Amino acid sequence: MKIVSVIVLVSLVVACSGIKDKNSLESLYEIPTIDELSGQWVSYDTVEMEPSIRNFRGQALANRDLTSFSYLASAPFSGGYHTGTIRINDESPEVDKFRWQPYQIQRHAYQKNLEIMSTNRMVPDQNVILWKIDFSNNGSEAEAINITQDMIGFMGNYSDMEWQWWYPYPTLDGVTTSRTDNLEFMRKFIGTGTTSTETMAMEFTGAKPVSKKMVLTWPSDQEIMGGNEFSTTNSANIIRINSNNTEVATNFSVFNAPANIVTSSAGGTVNWQINLEAGESSSIRFAMTYGTATDNIEINAEKFAQLWDDTKTIWDRRWEAIFQPDNDVLSGTFPVLETNDALARKVYYTGPLTMLYLMHTNLPQHEKVFLTGGPRWGASLMFFWDITEWSTLWAVVDPEMMKEHLVSWVQIDPSKFYGQDNFAGAGAGNGYSANYWALFQMIRAYVTISRDFEFLDQVIDGKPIIEHLEHYATNWQRISIYGDEGCTDDLYKLADFGDDEWNLLEAVPTYKHIVPSFNAGYIWMMRETADLLKMRGNKERAVELETQADEMIQRLLGLYAGDGVWNSLYPNNEKIEVRHSLDFMFLGRYIPDDIPLEIRHEMMDFAYRELITDNWMRAQSLLDVAAKDSDRPDHGPLGAFDGWPAGTMDALTQLGFPQKALDFYHAIEPVTNEGIWAQAHELWGDDKLEKNAKVRIAERGWHNRESSAGIAMSQVMLKDFFGFYPNADGGALIDINKFNFEGTLHHVKYGGEYYRLTLKDGKVEMTKE
Repeated sequence: MKIVSVIVLVSLVVACSGIKDKNSLESLYEIPTIDELSGQWVSYDTVEMEPSIRNFRGQALANRDLTSFSYLASAPFSGGYHTGTIRINDESPEVDKFRWQPYQIQRHAYQKNLEIMSTNRMVPDQNVILWKIDFSNNGSEAEAINITQDMIGFMGNYSDMEWQWWYPYPTLDGVTTSRTDNLEFMRKFIGTGTTSTETMAMEFTGAKPVSKKMVLTWPSDQEIMGGNEFSTTNSANIIRINSNNTEVATNFSVFNAPANIVTSSAGGTVNWQINLEAGESSSIRFAMTYGTATDNIEINAEKFAQLWDDTKTIWDRRWEAIFQPDNDVLSGTFPVLETNDALARKVYYTGPLTMLYLMHTNLPQHEKVFLTGGPRWGASLMFFWDITEWSTLWAVVDPEMMKEHLVSWVQIDPSKFYGQDNFAGAGAGNGYSANYWALFQMIRAYVTISRDFEFLDQVIDGKPIIEHLEHYATNWQRISIYGDEGCTDDLYKLADFGDDEWNLLEAVPTYKHIVPSFNAGYIWMMRETADLLKMRGNKERAVELETQADEMIQRLLGLYAGDGVWNSLYPNNEKIEVRHSLDFMFLGRYIPDDIPLEIRHEMMDFAYRELITDNWMRAQSLLDVAAKDSDRPDHGPLGAFDGWPAGTMDALTQLGFPQKALDFYHAIEPVTNEGIWAQAHELWGDDKLEKNAKVRIAERGWHNRESSAGIAMSQVMLKDFFGFYPNADGGALIDINKFNFEGTLHHVKYGGEYYRLTLKDGKVEMTKE
């Protein structure tokens, strides 16, 4: 052990010094760089969702022109419409390909013989965006290029508002929180001059969308820049835009001497005249800063260059830090995977990159948060459901953060809210059927992995945590409709989740009332609560909960429809067959030993026959009776929420098929070529109904470019392949059937100590580092 400790110490010193040699952290443990994990160039005609930029406090989504961004938000600041388009010789070139990297995005286009590359970086921890646009003359003759760039500062400061999933942003009509397709179609037609279209569109006035045919209109760029809520001045090539209604100021600093600048109310238009000889290249640079008047950031050309380089350096350093014990980013460490399995390695390390990308440190409710999504939604929110998908891993990576969040979340009513607004601190959204299970699972993960059992006695809202756990575990009794008219059979002694499908899967209209998935979750919750109560000496109550769980198992098995799928139960003994992955996942993860072996094999056959594709999966079978009415990429038949493949792998492993799970893990590796995990990946193209369907990050349905649930892919490695799943009794590892994988996980924090897990010949050895 002493030799290992010395090797680790030397490698940390080398890594922190920035020296790369054979003893460096990356070389020793094969940690890929963020450049290795960055997205590849993707053609415009295959991209559905454009790349984003983030900087640990703000976020923005690129548009299909070369320079503009929409959905710019860094609470309490939020931007409306977009930041301004570029025109080259009076035309706005459409991007032909994109590339996402955590520290920058790139957009590429051609205009005849002119090749244009724009690169944007969002400076870490500052409200600053940098633009660098390169022009190359690939022709045989000289070119005179006329360039005009709109610089729009349509920003608002909403420090006195709640920041819900639909966060506030300014419009010409004032601040709004509603979402309509007007802004989305403005983005689709950006640079064309088009300001209206007739189409089927989605309208969001609250949590639910409504689709209807309508004429969508949006303001022209000239109208946006002429908004009378703003006033603009220009001095020394710095365009200053002030909001007349909210305390926010925006500056654009121009570093290449322009031919002229023309100001409007909410920004200015900058013009450059460039002559390029054949084979010659040139570039322009500018920067946007925003904040209150007292936050005014002055940037000159020298500072631009320094910030440009610092952005990449800071990302590299934070990336290296999260894998080192005693780092200054996390209270634990993201386990380091050492393996010769290149496909598994890529899938695994996409998880920590997603986590780091979604980390924000400027929101007042918590020192650090891992936002659930963005940039179109949730600039300050964490969903209970999404982060619980990787709760075992979170308890290893950052136990102190996890505990601090849980203390806050226990005070939020899960029947009313699905998460927390980390800006104002209030509960966010609406009640989800998943909330009770999600909160329970996170608390259970924290306690069993940190071994902080004293936390169970901490009093929050008038009762200790252990009582909150029991309250969550027995919530099924409070929502059961047993005894109501048409619900008198014994089978109705299960949780009924109501008649509103939006409490569960939102998009699947038949998935409501008594569904198998979360009933399996309640069985597991009662058993886990019983284990904790037995540890504390309350065996009598533990036996009561175990007895209730066993009785529920028999009822739940009565919902089996055959063919590997399950029924949902409605009042009046109506059963609806639902061919959805959620039942497969929950039953496989939480009650695998209670499912007869024959049914387990039928469930696995169903998953491979109707859900799992060559490189992704369907959340819902195409053969489901409601498939045609459920077409949303995350929960319907043409894609899946990024947490579902991880949940499916977990279920496959717990059901006894770890090799199947590993094969699936390998199969999704190409999906990471577009970037980090998203809210959902969709199946598309001519073969979208087939196994070989193409896969891409989904946009339709108002999905998010990035989302946290996919970090669960890394948890699959920790929990399912290495078997790390501690229980109340002190056992850290669970038995996994032998399968074809070897590797080592370094720096797994358990009970305040770091351990190394080595998997070889189907067995895991756990040793203290």
